[in-house]
Order: sequence, then structure tokens, then C-alpha cells
Amino acid sequence: MKIAMIGCPFRTTYGYYIESLKQNLESSDSQVSWIASNCGSGDPIEIARDFQTKDLVYFEVPNDIGPFNLLGYPAHQPQRALKTPFRSASFDFRLARYAKLTTDSDVVHLQQTLAAYGSNSAFRLLKKGLGAARVITVHELDPEQTASPELNHSYNLSDAVIVHDVLMKEKLVSQGVLADLVHVVCWGTDLADFDEPVARKGIVFYGGHTLNKGKGLDVLLHAYKMLKENAKVSTPPLRIHGHFGAPTSEFLTLASQLGLEGDVEWLGDLSNEKIVALYRQSQVCVLPYTGSFAGLPAGFAAANRLPVIATQLAGIPGHIGELGIWINGRDPEELAARLQQVLSDEPMRADLGVRLRTHALQNLSWKTIADNTSDIYRLASERASLRHAC
Repeated sequence: MKIAMIGCPFRTTYGYYIESLKQNLESSDSQVSWIASNCGSGDPIEIARDFQTKDLVYFEVPNDIGPFNLLGYPAHQPQRALKTPFRSASFDFRLARYAKLTTDSDVVHLQQTLAAYGSNSAFRLLKKGLGAARVITVHELDPEQTASPELNHSYNLSDAVIVHDVLMKEKLVSQGVLADLVHVVCWGTDLADFDEPVARKGIVFYGGHTLNKGKGLDVLLHAYKMLKENAKVSTPPLRIHGHFGAPTSEFLTLASQLGLEGDVEWLGDLSNEKIVALYRQSQVCVLPYTGSFAGLPAGFAAANRLPVIATQLAGIPGHIGELGIWINGRDPEELAARLQQVLSDEPMRADLGVRLRTHALQNLSWKTIADNTSDIYRLASERASLRHAC
């Protein structure tokens, strides 16, 4: 099967996802070409053209005209009306190139994220008369489709939609997307051989691409202060990582107000190898998410025997099963109590860590994710054949 994968080419969580999926699809005899352009996000990784791999077909598209970025967000910014014709031309150019580069593909699979890979590209792609099966993985919803959920009916033009979270599927279906089109496939994770380190110390939080209150960092900081005040022994450091770049002044100010400057380590962007090392040296991962998606850190935690304190939201139960230490995500006192419980019980952490590792081996390998995706490609191809026959 010939697959054209369209998605962000840069060294981000999405680049990691596409490369891992591509490699494992290819190991099962599929031919996968990764097709990409610059995304228009304007973040440091895009500006530096820091590619995930050289094994892709890449082309540049000018994004900047005058004082603004054509694809920039938020959607409500005042100059949006001025740049709409330019944005439309930019999307049309990209889609024309994608169509030309995918003419011999059996499946065209767009990884929907933001900017050039957002819903605008997804829906334009679905409206083109492609001969191939059309598959969209919705990693996240962008501001345009969130503001106008009726736009999501366009997913019904696809042959399959992939999401990483049951709640995301339910949301799309509630907005009119056909339920039989939407398939839930977890994020995969690295499963390197495991040697238990001599000692573990520290609390880990994953901030993703942006730090916001939907991820519960404000709740965690307040809980950490309570833990520090009540602890009978020294409190382990709180380490925060993600692609967010420098921490925002909001959270720096909050940490300072709570007297935590010397306890919080802002690690920023880490390679996968460094994430693995960090998780293997830590005592607990805390994910008090009430929004966004946390399957990636939950998977890394499970693979590295790291207990997870988390909400039953953001795709976390789908990635660690019933093995989470669950909280509601909005109560610092509850979170502080759970942290105290986990940090003071090493046998419990060790037992839970072993069970999490077993779960990851059985459910989260990239081979498993690729096999599940291949099954969806076959269903999508059958649906496309029926569509062309009508």
C-alpha cells in the first residue's frame, strides 16, 4: 500500500508521532512518503527549520505579507479580514502541491494540527476529487472550527477520521460527524529496554506546546506549596518540560508568589532520549489536565514505570487504562494529599510502575499503533472504492 503522509515536518511532538508511525508502517511493507511545507506557526522550531528527519518531501510557502503572518492565530485578531484572501491563496497553493505529490497514492493521510495543518487544510483536502482514500488524524481542534463547530460536518467527506481520545470522538459525533467514520487510536511510545536506576527523585509535569490553565499547572503549583509546607522530609523538585519555550510570566509570577523559585526546574524542550531519562529518574508524573491532550506524557510514564496522578480526561485513561491515581484536577488540597500518599509509599510506586510498564508493552508500542492504523487504511480504502463506484 502506498501512503502519502501530510503533516508538520519539524521536531515537535507531532513530528515525533509522524516519524514513529511512518517507520513502523514501513516495517510492515507499506510505502510511506512524508510530504510537508512550513506550517506558519512562527514558533522557534519552525523559524530554525529544525526538521524531525531528512526523509521527507518538503517545499516552502511564503507566510508573511506586510506586518502579519498569513496563518497566524488567534482567529479573532483585527487584521484577519485583510489577510483572508492571502490566506486562501496560501492554502490553495499548498493543496495543489499536495495533490500533485500524491497522485499515485492509495491513501492520503493528513495529520491535522494547527496553522497550515489545521482544519482549513483538512476540509479543503476532503473537498478535492482525490482518487486515493482520505484519512484525517485530528490531533487537536483549531480556533476556527471551535468557534464554528458546524464546519466539522466536512469530516463526513473523509474515508476515516482518527482521534486519540474517546471524548474527542464523542465531541465530533455530537457535532454531526458520522460515528462509523471516527476511530480511536492511542499515541504510541518508546519502549526501550529497562534498567531500574539506583534511585528516583522528583515530580514531573508536561506542559506541551503551550502552558495554560487547562493543563492544571496553577493547581499543581498550589498543591506543591502545600506539600512543601506539610512535608516531614525534604520535598522532591518539580520538573516541568515541553515545547512551550520559555515559561510564561503568569506561571513564573505564581511560582514566585508561592515561594517556589528554588524548587521548580523549567526544563523546556527535551529530546525523547532525555524525556525517557527524566521519567526513569522521577517518582511521579502529575497531569491535572482538564483540557488539551496528555496521551504522550501518560504513555512515556507508563513505558518507564512512572506512576501517574491525573484526571480521567485528556485521553489519559485511554493510554494507561485503570492504572491512574485519579483526581478531579481542580482541587489543590486533593492533589497535595495524593502526592503525599504516592511519595511516601515506595512499594506502591514500584508495584504500580511494573503494571504500567506491562500495559505499555501490550498496548502502546509503535508497532501496535501502526497495525491499528493499517487496519483503518484498509477500511478507508474499501469506503473510497464504494464512493468512486457511486
